[in-house]
Amino acid sequence: MRKLGYRIIHLIQLIRYFGLVDAIGVFSKIIFSGKSSEIRVNSRRFCNQVCIRKSQSDYDIFLQVFAELQYDMLYYLPFQPKTIIDCGSNVGYSILYFAEQFKGANIVGVEPDPRNFEVLKKNTVGYTNVKLHNSGIWHKLTRLAIKKTDEWSASVEVVESPTGSIHAVSIPHIMQENGWDEVDIIKLDVEGTEKMLFENNPHEWLSRTKCLIIELHDQLQPGTSQNFFREMAKYNWFTYVRGENIFCFRQS
Repeated sequence: MRKLGYRIIHLIQLIRYFGLVDAIGVFSKIIFSGKSSEIRVNSRRFCNQVCIRKSQSDYDIFLQVFAELQYDMLYYLPFQPKTIIDCGSNVGYSILYFAEQFKGANIVGVEPDPRNFEVLKKNTVGYTNVKLHNSGIWHKLTRLAIKKTDEWSASVEVVESPTGSIHAVSIPHIMQENGWDEVDIIKLDVEGTEKMLFENNPHEWLSRTKCLIIELHDQLQPGTSQNFFREMAKYNWFTYVRGENIFCFRQS
């Protein structure tokens, strides 16, 4: 009965975002998918079919984004975002949400895990305003090795050898590459790497960021919150918490 109750709640939440017809279609695909390892859903909200892997954490993240609306910020947003950097894009659900909410915004997605990245490419194939990096995020250009921590996440560490490693990009590098002096929204869900970002001159990009959305991972990197709040306190932010995320709007 509890499982049935949760499913009813999820359907009602999905109706809020997708509308009745699309929500029933999406929910039916998920519930009655049989033994297939991959579910493909359609909606007028999406520019292409969207993939949900049953063997991964995709469904839970899908619900966080489209049922719980954990990235909903329209009530507090004082401007129309045009530039977005999504660090830790996973399979792209947050990018799809941003692309629908902020039509015409240029979005850069950064995802280090090659398996997630393959699904990310499929899920955003219809979006000409989205650029993707199969990279880690770091405070400088380097190479990183991926360490899978659990089904939900993977951490990274700096390595010198190119064998079995990936490129890492920095936020200033992404800004320079795209010709952006400022970024309207930066999302950081990077499994503890945020500790390192806030230890190494974050003000190079933080001072040029209008909105920061961040999930802190002290359980993976002790001291993360201490670094974050210390550096953020040097600015005037309007801040609130929604779901797992802290939303910070820089005040003029």
